[in-house]
Amino acid sequence: MSHEPTHRLSDDEIAVLKFAAHRQLARWAKTRQLPPRRQAQRAALIRAVRTLQDPALTHGCELRPTSQDD
Repeated sequence: MSHEPTHRLSDDEIAVLKFAAHRQLARWAKTRQLPPRRQAQRAALIRAVRTLQDPALTHGCELRPTSQDD
């Protein structure tokens, strides 16, 4: 069984993702009424930001698939 190379996000890349997410959330905060699809995207983005703020990710993280497609 072959293993694909592990992908990593550096601490700088995580910081950039958090910045971009906060910027998008700020844009959406200026919108009075978001369509349902955008509301779902906003909720998902908030969850992603909370995950990215985990102290365990301070020095980057390794990315691996959660399941294998055989």
